[in-house]
Order: sequence, then C-alpha cells, then structure tokens
Amino acid sequence: MLNHRQTKNQFESLATLQAIQKQAYQMLVQGLATTGFSMREWEILVYLEQHGQATASELADAFMVTRTLISRNTWRLIQDDLIQSQVNPTDRRIVRLTLTINGQETVQKSVRQVQENLKTFNQSHDLEKLTKQVETLSQQLAKIN
Repeated sequence: MLNHRQTKNQFESLATLQAIQKQAYQMLVQGLATTGFSMREWEILVYLEQHGQATASELADAFMVTRTLISRNTWRLIQDDLIQSQVNPTDRRIVRLTLTINGQETVQKSVRQVQENLKTFNQSHDLEKLTKQVETLSQQLAKIN
C-alpha cells in the first residue's frame, strides 16, 4: 500500500512527464509550421514510413483515435498522392495504406525541413526548459524507487 508521500511523488512525476510531453509537442508543432501538415497527418506519414503499411484500424489504435478521424486525415493524404490504399484481394474488407513514391520523397524532405525549422527557431530556451524538466523527472523517479 502506498503512503501519502509515495503517492505525492508519483503524481509529481506524472505532472513533470506531462510537461515534458507538452514541451516536446510544441517544439514539433513549430517544426511542422512550414510543411503544411497537421500533426496527425505528420504522424500518419511517419508511421507508414517506419512500418511500411497499415490499415486505418491499426493507425487508429496506434494514435488512440477513431477510425473516422483517421479516414478524414488519410483522405487528404491520398488526394495529395502521398499515400495509397490497396485492397486485399482475398479479403476486400482489408485496405492497406502505404506511402507512394511521392510520399516517401515528401516525408524525407519534410524531415529535413522540420529539423531545419527546429534549428532556426530560438530553441535554446525551449531545450533548456526541456532538459530541466527531464532532470526534475529523474530526481522524482529516484524518490519513488
């Protein structure tokens, strides 16, 4: 059974972890600013690049959102010729999504663009803040263990 101090330390660690996640998310949004992609579209493209293919259900599970939301996001990417859908010939209910050649090239170009954007923004303060948050989390986790 956890005592009050242990519970408090766990909640502090969770709050710090959430602050780290928020900071990292904000930095990525800044990096994506000039690519024209929403965060969800970017996540889908990167997921497909890393995994090769996925169904809408797999993407929905991976991002913990509904299939409807994934379908909305993938529709634009299909229209922009960044991803393609392929129906399984043995089970037409299964539709696999993959990057097109254009999609692969666009992801690579966008990764470089995001990296460049992150370099050009004044990230030193953000990185300092992130580093301090990680150090704080480390100290908090040490108290728990």
